[in-house]
Amino acid sequence: MIADNIDSEQTVIKVKLSGEDYRDIVIDWTDTSQAYEQQVFSRLAEISEIPVERNAEFTFMVGNDRYERFINKRTEPKLDFTRYVRMWLEFNRENLSNLINGNEHFGLALRPFCDDNKHFYIGYIFVPERLMDPTECTLDFCHYSDNRARLKKLKAIVNNSALQSQMAHLLVQPRWPLGDGPDFHDRWRNAYRRFNVMQYLYRTCYPFYQNLTFVCQYVNFVPAQLYLRTRG
Repeated sequence: MIADNIDSEQTVIKVKLSGEDYRDIVIDWTDTSQAYEQQVFSRLAEISEIPVERNAEFTFMVGNDRYERFINKRTEPKLDFTRYVRMWLEFNRENLSNLINGNEHFGLALRPFCDDNKHFYIGYIFVPERLMDPTECTLDFCHYSDNRARLKKLKAIVNNSALQSQMAHLLVQPRWPLGDGPDFHDRWRNAYRRFNVMQYLYRTCYPFYQNLTFVCQYVNFVPAQLYLRTRG
């Protein structure tokens, strides 16, 4: 049944990584055995081959720089991130229909991150097909970053408890809020560089970098010269 049919018992969302075919995420509204959003996290775990406990969030782009985020309540270790106060919307059939707004096809933009307890997780942004280009990178979807090759690198990082343990003493706290000063952010980034994972944790796409240059002092980004060395 199509995604915008609010009366159907199922909603199907089609998602893809760059270079791959679309895959179905099916939400069965008759299944009340768990929160509805957990069906999405289970399917994302199958697509990413990353355990569902480390799939932390998915986010819908709904236009005008507005995003709606849904958080996995079953992360393990439990997600601890000061910016996650609460979800603004309940994940239900009506709200999902409004978020999709007639779109069925989305690109999966990969968003890895480290929480305040220094554990790594993977998140996703559902980018509407109209904001994607078949071959060129856009601000929201990057063919060099949002693909299976990078996802495999992220899988190796997220699943590597030994690496995270080694990095933990270098990831100083507090990391947030921004008012704590840039020194803390620099030390986290330096730790990522030391263990050769920074190029996989941050967006390296040049259109994205260009758009952020005017606020780069507030944003974690990979310099253009590093992008040119690691793209693809």
